[in-house]
Amino acid sequence: MTRRTAPFRLGGRATTAAYPTGLRTTWGAGRRAAATVLLAAAALTGCTAAADSDANGGSSAESDLDADCRATKSDAGLEVTLTVSPCPPTGGGAAGTAGVEVKDAEGKAVPGAKVEINPEMPNMKMKGGNQTARPKGDGYEAKLVLGMPGDWRITVTVVPAAGEKSTTAFNLTAKD
Repeated sequence: MTRRTAPFRLGGRATTAAYPTGLRTTWGAGRRAAATVLLAAAALTGCTAAADSDANGGSSAESDLDADCRATKSDAGLEVTLTVSPCPPTGGGAAGTAGVEVKDAEGKAVPGAKVEINPEMPNMKMKGGNQTARPKGDGYEAKLVLGMPGDWRITVTVVPAAGEKSTTAFNLTAKD
């Protein structure tokens, strides 16, 4: 006879069932209870940490764009202005455009620069892929695709023909 088919002695009395009904041991019940408590604690701790980081300005960012969906920042002696269309920006994979104006310290447009934009969603650790902007008028223009609604960071990298590389980051919130 194997263990599974051998009669089980419960209180010294032989039974025909391989195992008694109900819990096999108290250790099994204790392990299940401990696992349940640990999973619940982990879930609550994870939710609390995310809420705290948002409240303290940790992972969520406020949009840098004004009502016209424009924002300007300076780096390495260059003033970079990002204009997003459609306004307000929309997520969900619809293609939009990012207009970039680059001016030097004297306020003159910087022609012949290499301009790249890189949209990324820091909360989701999701990158949108670099887009090279093409010259358009006094500025540059690139396709902008935001995969989903939420907080996005658009990094604009400008390498002028003569001068130092400039990297600026703009925060925006894509709507549904």
